[in-house]
Amino acid sequence: MEFAYDKGRLLWLVFLAQVIAVAIAGGPLLPDRPGHPHLSAIFCWPLAALISLLGLVLLVKAARGKPGLIASPDGIYIETHSDETIPWRSVRDIRRYQRKRADQLYVDLDPIAARTLTRRGLMRWLPRALQGRATPAVVSLKLLRADPNWVYAQCLEFLAKNREQQALTGGGVTSPPEDHAAPVFDLKGRPFFTYALIGVLVGIYVAELKFGVVPEKQYAPSTQTLLVLGGTFRQRVLQYDEWWRLVTASLLHGNILHLAFNCFALWRAGILLERLIGWRWFAALFCLSAIGGSTASLLMNPANMVGVGASGGIIGLFAAVIVASFHFPAGPLPEILRMGAVQILVPSILPLVGQTADGMHIDYAAHLGGALAGGIVSLGLLKVWPTNQPHPRFSVVALISSVAFATIAVGSIWPVSQLRAGYLGDPFVQYFQGQYQRAADDFVARIKLNPDATPYYHLWRFLAQTRGNDSQAASDLRMAAGKLDQSKWPYPVYKLFLGELTPEEVTAKATNNDSLCEAIFYVGEWHLLRGESAEAIPKFNAALLSCPKTFMEYEGAQGELLQLSRH
Repeated sequence: MEFAYDKGRLLWLVFLAQVIAVAIAGGPLLPDRPGHPHLSAIFCWPLAALISLLGLVLLVKAARGKPGLIASPDGIYIETHSDETIPWRSVRDIRRYQRKRADQLYVDLDPIAARTLTRRGLMRWLPRALQGRATPAVVSLKLLRADPNWVYAQCLEFLAKNREQQALTGGGVTSPPEDHAAPVFDLKGRPFFTYALIGVLVGIYVAELKFGVVPEKQYAPSTQTLLVLGGTFRQRVLQYDEWWRLVTASLLHGNILHLAFNCFALWRAGILLERLIGWRWFAALFCLSAIGGSTASLLMNPANMVGVGASGGIIGLFAAVIVASFHFPAGPLPEILRMGAVQILVPSILPLVGQTADGMHIDYAAHLGGALAGGIVSLGLLKVWPTNQPHPRFSVVALISSVAFATIAVGSIWPVSQLRAGYLGDPFVQYFQGQYQRAADDFVARIKLNPDATPYYHLWRFLAQTRGNDSQAASDLRMAAGKLDQSKWPYPVYKLFLGELTPEEVTAKATNNDSLCEAIFYVGEWHLLRGESAEAIPKFNAALLSCPKTFMEYEGAQGELLQLSRH
């Protein structure tokens, strides 16, 4: 009995494959810089080419018109599996797996006989580790031009008749050796490590809000907070050797929605994978994938971007699910694993959305790095996962890597606390956080550390005192002015704030570009103290363009513009 392919269904799949391929190939071109592909193209374009190729293979099948399944008294021929007809004596069982959008026939083969078959298609070129152990021959009944129930019944009837004939002649089905037994697995219990990790991520997010260096806004930590608490930042990692950020960044999150999405995805990954490979290897995969994601984020993103999020580690888990599924023979379990993983993995590595509504950029580089790291580690697991054991071997090695990750995370508390203390001790930070009296005191303290900048620290002290409604602001500034050389800069700025010069006269007294940029900035502050924000903003923008980045006026202009943008 020959069962031909349904050409209409094949052509629909060909069309669908090409649409998906075009969408994936175009994904890297969608974000912020049209014409400049996102770095995820190194993954997306080969994937698009592969999907397009699979579509063309289906097109060839439709054009050739050869049967997809042939059942006869001698055996069964499955066009997608091997070149030869499989004799019934090499078939151990025939199973059917049905779900909403799939109806598949599984022909379980004797392992010894299966190794003698010449595989067809891409499976011929895959490493044996990815071909599965005693992989059944599989055919989609929905792709055949016949009633699936009838096809299944006919195959069972041929197998039953062959069994009867073998029983009469004294033959039998070859029993597989012990080392070819079906893989052992245990899905009992709950993914407790997954729940614990979700709890840790939530606890760390609460700590972000409590110990932030800038007041949180709508329960979201600021970029400064994420940087100080351990987000990846190229300069801090490469120039200051803060490599621990590759670990800490994966435990931080940018807002509640970011945390919620990652916790949901982590829960899905835990349901699929933790009980399958054991909590030790699950933890190790997350940790190694997280470091891979942080590394990719650091190297592939712009140098001025702060990277945070557990998504690299989580996406690595989904990549591991797909690879680990090849440990099992074809059937419901690997199908469920792959479909569950693909639903999260593919959207996560396609840069279809450049940034969220609140301006946060989605770190596709971390997703890609995590996926590659998780997939590579999981490939190694296939080599150390005996069929007669429920979990991969070397769980002690997995535990050591997880403990090392946790040790680095805990050990980073010390440098983070030092960075936080230094940041909060910066009078400029205090000034822009509204802690004016504390900022005024610390500006005076800075004079001992940098005497050459004394005139400027007194100016900033005056600004802080005035903002804080300190009645001594003008008298303290006048006292400081009395100690300056009146012929030198920045004495004219003092006279501006004391009401003895106009903004135009101060600007005219600037003798070079540096003093001119400072004059522009302090004129902006003069307007701001008088409540004239509209006049201050152009001055701050001009100072931002003209002042060197090492000047405190450059930092001041940035801070004032940021404050004004929030009002």
